[in-house]
Amino acid sequence: LPLPENAPYGAVLVDKDACTLCLSCVSLCPSGALVDNPDMPQLRFQEDACLQCGLCANICPEAAITLEARLNLDDTAFNQVVLNEEEPFACIECGTLFGVKSTIDKITEKLAGKHSMFANPQAAKMIQMCDNCRINAQYHSTDNPFQGKERPRVRTTEDYFGKRRDH
Repeated sequence: LPLPENAPYGAVLVDKDACTLCLSCVSLCPSGALVDNPDMPQLRFQEDACLQCGLCANICPEAAITLEARLNLDDTAFNQVVLNEEEPFACIECGTLFGVKSTIDKITEKLAGKHSMFANPQAAKMIQMCDNCRINAQYHSTDNPFQGKERPRVRTTEDYFGKRRDH
């Protein structure tokens, strides 16, 4: 049943072409009507939980969310429906699934060889690694950002006695 605008019942509509699955809407939804899938990039919606508060539409950086005021009396309102999903990206080192494939591909295209941090091919490959493999690759790289200066040699008693001339 259609309802007037600003009614407390309704659905969330997502433009799949604009949505990048950043999940900002999920983290801000006060009622838990918008949820993610921890196993794959997916945005789900449960209509009976939606308050039509509009926070999701306001926070969406792509403006991909619109609200539809309506009253759904079917049992479908109690079930989660998938609003958007994409293929996850597999880490090039270990195969762990992370992020959204289309987003990782876009980032790689925009930064690899064009940004100073990703100028060389080894650094550019880090964009396509999961967090664990990325840290491991950074640690073992020649320009390790975690590496400090070389540690000074430990001073021993012999060092002090060697400088003395009285014995």
